Amino acid sequence: MKLFKKISCYFDRIAYEIRTIKGLQTLIFMGVFLFLGVLSWIIGGRVDKVLFLYTFPSSAMSIGFAFVLWTLSFILCGCIFSGIAFGCKRYRRNVSYKICLYIVLMFLFVLTVYPLFFGARAPFLAFISLIVAIFFCLMAILSSYKYFSLWTVALILFGLWLLYNAYVCLAFILIN
Repeated sequence: MKLFKKISCYFDRIAYEIRTIKGLQTLIFMGVFLFLGVLSWIIGGRVDKVLFLYTFPSSAMSIGFAFVLWTLSFILCGCIFSGIAFGCKRYRRNVSYKICLYIVLMFLFVLTVYPLFFGARAPFLAFISLIVAIFFCLMAILSSYKYFSLWTVALILFGLWLLYNAYVCLAFILIN
């Protein structure tokens, strides 16, 4: 009986967090994070130079599909940031600002991955950048799990995406 009550409370908290999402602010931050991600792609250069010189691991997905998933992850990161920054009560502001700082630091390191990997052709530095981003994502998860249910789950999904990319980057380093 206690298990059902905990599950019910968990879903009630998720429903409350969905109700507190501010639509316009969320759309603005999703757009800003997406714009910054696409800008990092533009700065990073073209993909075909790396594809021509090196072999990708068999566990890597196609480049087009990876771009779609990266786009969705940038949008998700903007949604998480907006939900945590503007969807909390006044007494949780200090906690939410700390989590937002971790998300911004994580996102800055994520933005450096594409230019390092494809632009500078430095996959080891891209791997290090992904590891640091995973660290900040883990810090955001540990800071948010007591206060936010929905955003913690979204951060875990984003962390899994970063972990997969770090794995592919490491496999790329070992193959080449």
